Amino acid sequence: MANLYADKKWAVFREQVIELDGGECVSCGRSRADGVVLQVHHKLYVRGRKPWEYDPSDCETLCRGCHAREHGEIRPDTGWEYVGEDDLGDLFGSCELCDTSIRYVHYVQHEHWEQMGVGSDCCDNLTGTQEAAEYRRRLGRRRRFVASSRWKSDGDQHLIKQDGLRIAIVQGQGGYKLVIDEVQGRKEFEHLLHAQEFVFDLIDSGEAADFIQRRKLRS
Repeated sequence: MANLYADKKWAVFREQVIELDGGECVSCGRSRADGVVLQVHHKLYVRGRKPWEYDPSDCETLCRGCHAREHGEIRPDTGWEYVGEDDLGDLFGSCELCDTSIRYVHYVQHEHWEQMGVGSDCCDNLTGTQEAAEYRRRLGRRRRFVASSRWKSDGDQHLIKQDGLRIAIVQGQGGYKLVIDEVQGRKEFEHLLHAQEFVFDLIDSGEAADFIQRRKLRS
């Protein structure tokens, strides 16, 4: 059930509960203006019910410290695992660890703690890795690749040459398909952007290089 806390429905429900509680911890009365991180505590749990499917009256706003005391626990500093991320499109999110406004929410989980959505720095500090920072760098590389002037349009085709491959995105009646060195793929994309992002993923993951190597072995 922990992964459900990565769902946007939970983020929306959480903010609704915090707003209903006046934007402050119901235990100590502190708010985000006081520098605390506000969390939502379920006063009861029903098997099979998703975290956002409760009535707001079944939940309450607690600061991180009061929430920890409610569970009789102190948040661990080590042993966290990076489990995913979400791009909110702008600074719409709030790090659950330091309360900084964030665009990229990185989800971390721990076997003895509720999953949290945090910013890049807090994520890497908790997990002891550079996964969040690498995710940000990868997004930057993908945006630059999609916007590159190396893409050439030729009628219904969008072409690029990369690492010895000639990659074409061909528009058909049902969407866009890839043609790599005259080999057409089966996967179809609704939008050109999605096809370009898929091409980047092929290259960045090394699958394109593997494709070249297999072609050489067959020739």
